[in-house]
Amino acid sequence: MRRRALVPLGAVLLGAAGSALVAALAGLPGRELLVLLGVAALGALAATAAGAGVEAVLRRGRVAMARLAALTATVTVLAVLAALTAVTTTMMVSEHDFAVLLVTIPVAAGAGIAYGIIGAWRTTADLEALARQAGTLDGERAGPTGATTGTAEVVAVAEALEEARARLAAARQRERAVEASRRDLVAWASHDLRTPLTSLRAVAEALADGVATDEADRRRYLASLTTNVDRLSQLVDDLFELSRIEAGALAPEPEPVWLPDLIEEVVGRFGPGAERAGVSLDAAVPERLPLVAAGRDEVGRALANLVANGIGHTPPGGRVLVEAQAGNGGAVVRVRDGCGGIPEPDLPHVFERMWRGDQARSTAGGGLGLAIARGLVEANGGAIGVVNADGGCQFSVRLPLWPAGPGDMAGAGS
Repeated sequence: MRRRALVPLGAVLLGAAGSALVAALAGLPGRELLVLLGVAALGALAATAAGAGVEAVLRRGRVAMARLAALTATVTVLAVLAALTAVTTTMMVSEHDFAVLLVTIPVAAGAGIAYGIIGAWRTTADLEALARQAGTLDGERAGPTGATTGTAEVVAVAEALEEARARLAAARQRERAVEASRRDLVAWASHDLRTPLTSLRAVAEALADGVATDEADRRRYLASLTTNVDRLSQLVDDLFELSRIEAGALAPEPEPVWLPDLIEEVVGRFGPGAERAGVSLDAAVPERLPLVAAGRDEVGRALANLVANGIGHTPPGGRVLVEAQAGNGGAVVRVRDGCGGIPEPDLPHVFERMWRGDQARSTAGGGLGLAIARGLVEANGGAIGVVNADGGCQFSVRLPLWPAGPGDMAGAGS
């Protein structure tokens, strides 16, 4: 505010300097110059002060821009007239000369007021265009593009409004997509929860009715109960994990992770299940690998989801292979299965939640494992992808290296 207040003062001082320059060129004595400047300044400032008071009153009544511009031009003319009147009265100019001045001033005043009104009309048109543009900020319909003419301030506001409209439209589109996705997820969860719940109810009713008459039947029914409870627990865990990922609430703390140790742990966990499915599960991991910077639990779950996916889609007699190597500033883990491959048009959708591919690849799984794996990997600053390779699919997980560098390799996991 203080710097802005200096601008009008600077204008007054600049005007005084101009008057002094003209007086010097005309050869006026210094004493006469001081008298002229003092008298003219008093008259001009009196007119300016009166104009400022009138403008303050008009602004409280929401006056139009054109009227303010006309007032500005009028005050300018009145300031000149007041200064000339004061000077001519003080210097005792003849009545004829004073009349000549009075005759010429109204013409100049009319031209100045006309210019001010025209400028006000243009400014008003710009502001009305901005108001219409602001009315399109509901994100539902396209509005006029940002103004390319007018004052710099008007153009800047128009461009800011257009950017805001575009952001709101994109946000509204994302909101609709999220809402549609939420409805799909609710419908899907209702469907997938119904199957194990139906099985649990049937088994419970059978046990209550005394259908299981011997120990073997009771064990079989209890095994079925355990299987369905595990399935429900896994589904709930997946839904919870996915909700954390999509809400951005997953923020793993990076730590130095030695991949050979983690891969060995994952392969050991799924080894018995792969054996029961008739699938060979192997790992080919070099002993010397650099440490990666990631959350160990999150990366372990992502790899577990990939291995479980590979086992579930590989027919008996097939093989799932887990490999790892370092290069290009990171470490890569590859999980290769024998699923027979995925149609090329479906590859971009593999990591979408609830995607299960064609009927030939459909399983009892919820279709969330790969989506969760992608979220976990990306939350750790990594990247995940899939390609068809050798009659199956190859999933690749790239993770950043731990800042300690490649010196930490052999024996890092011990």
